[in-house]
Amino acid sequence: MATRPISLALLTVILLAVIYLVAFPDGGFKLFGSSPSCATGSTASSAIQLAGAVDVRVLIGIVTVPGAYERRALLRLAYSLQPRPVRAVVDVRFVLCAVDKEEDRILVSLEIIAHGDILVLDCTENMNDGKTYAYFSAVPRLFAGSPYDYVGKTDDDTYYRVASLADSLRGKARRDAYHGYLTPCHWRPEKQYMSGMGYVVSWDVAEWIAATPALRDDHDDWEDVNFGGWLRKGGRYKNVYNEEPRMYDYWDREMDNDVNCFRHEHTPDTVAVHKLKDRLKWARTLHYFNATQGLRPSKMYNVDLQNNMYRV
Repeated sequence: MATRPISLALLTVILLAVIYLVAFPDGGFKLFGSSPSCATGSTASSAIQLAGAVDVRVLIGIVTVPGAYERRALLRLAYSLQPRPVRAVVDVRFVLCAVDKEEDRILVSLEIIAHGDILVLDCTENMNDGKTYAYFSAVPRLFAGSPYDYVGKTDDDTYYRVASLADSLRGKARRDAYHGYLTPCHWRPEKQYMSGMGYVVSWDVAEWIAATPALRDDHDDWEDVNFGGWLRKGGRYKNVYNEEPRMYDYWDREMDNDVNCFRHEHTPDTVAVHKLKDRLKWARTLHYFNATQGLRPSKMYNVDLQNNMYRV
């Protein structure tokens, strides 16, 4: 009498397995081939398939905090809908320290299951007290099996245009490279450093950081100031690439602040825009770069993007 229910249960399991394999042949839902939802290029498996075509591989870590769910959701959309960079892999990951709150432990776990784009480091959440070291020192170990050419850090109020970033790195040095926006702009070179809005170093620099534990407690200033100081003291401040004016702070004509060397209107060749502190700044930035151009006409809605109107 027990044979029939067991057979039905077994048949159900087999049927679900077949449906899963047909729907998700790569083992899960992913937006870009074998990439997680926030990757704009590909992971190691697809990079192997494209080995003949890919000539630059970049990892970008977005430093954020566990409770910033809305910002991560916006960034996933903004990055996943960007056009793929040509002959490049740019993987974007969110970087958190230890997740302590009960609600965050559960909700961040759901994000990890759904998107696979979060790195949780062994550190206490902070901005200038060691998180940057924790990230760069962990990367060589986490990705030892498939090293990147470059490793970058950025803030969650910065929008990188990944194709422009890849193009700006293509052909640059693969050792002792330091790429970003030099600040204070037009000042004494020996005092400049790459703005914390976003900077990229070559893989060997990340390996050097991981192999230099003394840097763990060397953080007596803003994290970007400290980082530039590390490279100078360690003799790694050699191949420096300043992306001014292609990296800049957001500005529009409704703001009280004036245009200057680090703050100006959007430009077509932008690499990164910083200080996108609210939804309106994000919306205007994404509109400028035609992020909604893939919106297809439908009788289900009437959208007037030019006049910022939405009607059903």
